[in-house]
Amino acid sequence: MFGRLTVSRLLSGTRQFSTTRAARDAVRAAMVVQRDPIVIQQATGFEAAADQYFQWLEYRSAEKFPRDFYFKPGSSAERNWAALEEQRAAEWYFDMASKPAEKREEKVKQPEGEEEEDEQLGRERSTQQQTVAVQPRTTKADAADDLQSLERRLDRTLYLVVRNSAGQWEFPQGTVQSDELLAQAARRSLRDACGSGMSVWTVGKGPIGHKDSLFFVKAHILSGQATKAQAADFKWVTREELETVVAADYWATVKDLLSTV
Repeated sequence: MFGRLTVSRLLSGTRQFSTTRAARDAVRAAMVVQRDPIVIQQATGFEAAADQYFQWLEYRSAEKFPRDFYFKPGSSAERNWAALEEQRAAEWYFDMASKPAEKREEKVKQPEGEEEEDEQLGRERSTQQQTVAVQPRTTKADAADDLQSLERRLDRTLYLVVRNSAGQWEFPQGTVQSDELLAQAARRSLRDACGSGMSVWTVGKGPIGHKDSLFFVKAHILSGQATKAQAADFKWVTREELETVVAADYWATVKDLLSTV
């Protein structure tokens, strides 16, 4: 009797220990969904100056442009090109004393009777051209500070984070089932947390990083938008914004997995 009772207690303790350890060591998969930049970042400071310098250097070292081949002599197109050439020739990024003397080309006089024809052709071309309205880089979502919009911070990479039941922000994640691969579990966890309204492309089937039993799978959003399904809340944040909302140890784990753009 005593022996059976002791064995029963030992087996019960073993089952309890195994269940607790399994829950703690369960493999989890998190989906790192990113929206890539939509517009190119504007260069500022030294980058802008260097970009302008290299454009000028390329222009100075290029072969002479065959203007007579591309432009009708005396046409408005030739005059516009000549004006642009004169403006470019005035630029010099080195010591002005070392600037070579520019060989000025004689302006080709427009033949009589062709000036009116040239102006008429210019008017016809201008009416055929469609006016392209340049949109501002700052959107309405930026002005409203709408963190759930994909139309904000168009020049930066955005990452999808959700707030779990404990009130902590993290990438959508869940436990890997026995019949699932990591990528499959990450997709299912994303769908459970944010609904099925997003189309994403998973970058490979393997993880891009891990911490203990939590593995991170990378994906790009192709279309759609996240919704509040099982997640308490969601938002799209930049790398710098992500650092301010997640826990310090979580940030230390994921910071090297994120783009700096």
